[in-house]
Amino acid sequence: MKDYQSTLRAISNYIGSQHPEMMRIFLAKYKDHISTRIANHYRNTVAYGPFKGLRFVEESHWSASDRGGMILGLYEQEILSEFGKIPERYKTFIDLGAADGYYGVGVLVGQLFEKSYCFEITEAGRSVILKNAEQNSVSSRVIIRGEATKDIAAEIPGDEIDSSVLFVDIEGGEFNLFDPKLFHDFRKALIFIEVHDFFHPDGKEKLQKLISDSASTHSVRQIRMGSRDLSVFPELYAWNDFDRWLLCSEGRAQLMTWLRFDPIL
Repeated sequence: MKDYQSTLRAISNYIGSQHPEMMRIFLAKYKDHISTRIANHYRNTVAYGPFKGLRFVEESHWSASDRGGMILGLYEQEILSEFGKIPERYKTFIDLGAADGYYGVGVLVGQLFEKSYCFEITEAGRSVILKNAEQNSVSSRVIIRGEATKDIAAEIPGDEIDSSVLFVDIEGGEFNLFDPKLFHDFRKALIFIEVHDFFHPDGKEKLQKLISDSASTHSVRQIRMGSRDLSVFPELYAWNDFDRWLLCSEGRAQLMTWLRFDPIL
């Protein structure tokens, strides 16, 4: 292991000095390696956080490089913390951009919700969601759909919408999807949106419109990515600082922001 790491550092020193973009690619690949170490150690089972006990299948469409962080409850920790503040009246979880089903399946394993809807645009992602649901014996409570549209409310019973948490991570598509009507359709729902304004040249304007469109139905609070405390993980004590902190990286283009929309009842 030491020889392997020494070789990697020598390569990284050279690449970093010559080609910064290649360095980022190199680090992403190396992160895959250390994430796999955690996944193998825990046999692809989440060990910490509200989704503890969630078992991933080996196959991954989206989240392989983040699996180590997911297993330790580090990935999107700010959002996981928010889940502990959700009132009990919310029974249905609706996940737009469900990827591999980390949230859509995880909330059921963690007994946070009774049912979940997973909207995922890719066939490969939908396949992995189903396998993860079956692996965790919750497939009867997971409804898998394709791309979410502005007519999403028509696909879900009204009583379930009114007692739902809508969780949105669609890589910039949130600005085209949401408008005053959609916020009204989910006027009794609690909504989390991961915002990708930096994907768009007019991102600031789009973000302001998104917030304005919700004004009559929801109050809004901003959530930003914060710090991580790695001292609580004995399994990482013997890791060097480089590997330990790289494990926390979520590969973001910039500091990530979410918006929490609480209904104005």
